[in-house]
Amino acid sequence: MQFVFPKIDFENLETEVIPSNLRLGHKIEHIFLQLIKHSKVYKVIAHNIPIRKNKVSLGEIDFLLQRVDNKMYVHVELTYKFYVILQDSSIIEHQLIGPNQRDSFFAKKEKIINHQIPLLDTPEAISVLKALNMDPYEIQHQTCFKSQLFVPYKLGEINLSPFNSECIVGKWISFQKFRSSNFLNFKYYLPTKSEWLIAPYHDVVWQTFTEVLGLIINKLEDGRSPMMWIKTGDSKIEKLFVVWW
Repeated sequence: MQFVFPKIDFENLETEVIPSNLRLGHKIEHIFLQLIKHSKVYKVIAHNIPIRKNKVSLGEIDFLLQRVDNKMYVHVELTYKFYVILQDSSIIEHQLIGPNQRDSFFAKKEKIINHQIPLLDTPEAISVLKALNMDPYEIQHQTCFKSQLFVPYKLGEINLSPFNSECIVGKWISFQKFRSSNFLNFKYYLPTKSEWLIAPYHDVVWQTFTEVLGLIINKLEDGRSPMMWIKTGDSKIEKLFVVWW
């Protein structure tokens, strides 16, 4: 079941500083935690709970929450992914892969179903849950699966059903096609990993095609597909992944 995010009163939200040295996934966990703590719908029981057997890690439980109204316990697995849409399959959930080809929506879904949720049924997890005064058999499992999706460059309309089309935030293109003359006169910005989350804006240091090309090649040689903000002649800005494959 997909976790439905409660309405948040951002006007009265007092945010805490998130350590800059954390990986993006851990920063997103901090954001989720602060929002849920501010929510009037849920109480946070625990988060990032390691489950071990004989000192060997079996996995980690992301969030254990309790609804304020009916006292129901909820286990939430938080996932935030960036996927490019390949269109090489008739099944949409098989089309979503990571820009570096190291992960996919289907593989992540299978891991949640076959590992993350069953983890709470292990004797080790049950022991942890009971220590938190939670009945392991009265916990509802939910997934907060957030994603940014990128369609092939120059593609028209695309049917994402049953996925949310509002997740489409940009486009992707192969490096071979990117090196064409079509991109020579645009301006570019390579956002930091944390900036991948936000919408592009104008007030950054823009670079020419020639200036950004070397930076892109360095990332591609490391097997990393960079995200860029690309500003066209009409001052429109959009996100663009340049993939190495």
